[in-house]
Amino acid sequence: MSMDRCHRIYRSGRSAVVALVTMLAACRGPVAPVEKGPSIGSIYDTSMEDEIRSGKAHPLVMDSYGPYIDTLAEPVAVTRWVDTLSDWELFVATNRAAFATDDAPATPNRVLDHVQFGRCVVTLPQMRRGTEVQVASEAKTTLISGLKQRVAGPPDARASVAAESLPVEEFIAGVTAQVSRSRQKDLLLFVHGFNVNFEAAVTRAAQLGRDIPFNGAVVAYCWPTQGGVSNYEADEPINRASVAPFQEFLVTLRNGIPEETRIQIVVHSMGNRIVLQALDQLPTVRGPRPIDHLLLCSPDVGLADYKKWIPGAVAQCDRVTLYANQSDSALIASKGVHAEARAGDAAHRVLAPGVEYVDCSRIDTSFMGHSYYGSNADMLTELFQTLKEAKTADQRPHLTEMSTPEGPYWEFARPAGQMHYAWHFDE
Repeated sequence: MSMDRCHRIYRSGRSAVVALVTMLAACRGPVAPVEKGPSIGSIYDTSMEDEIRSGKAHPLVMDSYGPYIDTLAEPVAVTRWVDTLSDWELFVATNRAAFATDDAPATPNRVLDHVQFGRCVVTLPQMRRGTEVQVASEAKTTLISGLKQRVAGPPDARASVAAESLPVEEFIAGVTAQVSRSRQKDLLLFVHGFNVNFEAAVTRAAQLGRDIPFNGAVVAYCWPTQGGVSNYEADEPINRASVAPFQEFLVTLRNGIPEETRIQIVVHSMGNRIVLQALDQLPTVRGPRPIDHLLLCSPDVGLADYKKWIPGAVAQCDRVTLYANQSDSALIASKGVHAEARAGDAAHRVLAPGVEYVDCSRIDTSFMGHSYYGSNADMLTELFQTLKEAKTADQRPHLTEMSTPEGPYWEFARPAGQMHYAWHFDE
């Protein structure tokens, strides 16, 4: 089937997205995978910290472990780690009606024009790094230590989420406490994409904290996607309506936490539209930029909108990185729906000043090729080197520079390296 035929199939009702996805294999050819071979990874054990800091460790230990004493320190968001379970405390802001108020019950699909704040404890089962943790759709609600908890499935198989509403002052105080305990004074802000419910969004944020790994504060922003492929087009006005609440939240966060905090934003898919518009609409900054690093993962953003919004977003961030893949089924389908290529589709590469563009097509991005940012071990190591080690693209050895008339971009040339680390939490 030709690409022209694939592009003609759009806007034919709710079944259009499903029909497009089923025909993707015929629309795009294969891409040569990354070269196989040994990869240099990271090795660290927190039990060696005292010896490293005192200089008493063996020179080989100093050389191997020393560079990671801050970046692989034990995560401040972990409140319990026993056997095969870990509890992650993270803070959440949302324009879903996720929390009950005096005026209305919690109805998570209801769209708010303002922000609710809360705290979650996510219990994660031990799983291979990059394996997506499932949260059961059927769950019972109970009260544990004042938190409303949705418990689902056996504890060794699925995640569970406990959540409570917070006043904005307590939200800021909780985030500030995590930032203050973190060695690099950094904060991971995760914004999800289409078809992600509240529990799945906060679970993914906690999983990123564990799998990158990210040892600073962890915050999730949840916008009220309605869920289900058939609701894709219905979600688009909801996505637009979420820009103003997200911007309100972002300003509140930046003004409330310590000035030295390094805010790292990881945003996926349709969530990129919210973040890019919000940043573009912020007043021009004078002095330090409010965002340390913005990572645009598989952005489901039309090329025209991307070109319009990205200069304003770049102006608010010290660094911006875009991750794209030419076998991204969701973005190929979105192109069919909108009759316009998407910024995260590497088959229609769009380079912009101030943005490091990374083509991920050569790594294993799974059948759908859309959520590889959190499900591929090479990508997780890439995120670690980008966020925690602050390495630019030319410093990340698994990437190679590609030259084009429009400017350079980067692609995976080899595996990114394994992460080997051991944490020893005080009980």
